[in-house]
Amino acid sequence: MPYRNEMNQVAKDTAWTFWRFLPIFIVVVCILAFIGFGLNSLGLFGRTAVERKVFENSFQYSEARKSEIATYEAQLAEIDGKLANPNLDANTRANLEAQKSAINIQLSIARSK
Repeated sequence: MPYRNEMNQVAKDTAWTFWRFLPIFIVVVCILAFIGFGLNSLGLFGRTAVERKVFENSFQYSEARKSEIATYEAQLAEIDGKLANPNLDANTRANLEAQKSAINIQLSIARSK
């Protein structure tokens, strides 16, 4: 009988301990996750500014930028060819000029990277 009473007390103490420390554990995990996210966002933890610079100077990244610029320049050349047609109506000409303007903006952004 004393063994059974002792086991009941242990079961009660275990349940009380679990429910007492579970919220504390959850709060600590959330705080650490928030701090880790903040430090990662600032570049102080995880992916750093050095890794970002190495990536930006990599062969694949620079070739992708060159390919993107070449694509925009080809699109501009195609639009210029279409705009050279004197038989375009005003609506089509306005649409092509708007596309050309948008591509020029994208091209300037790609060149600045």
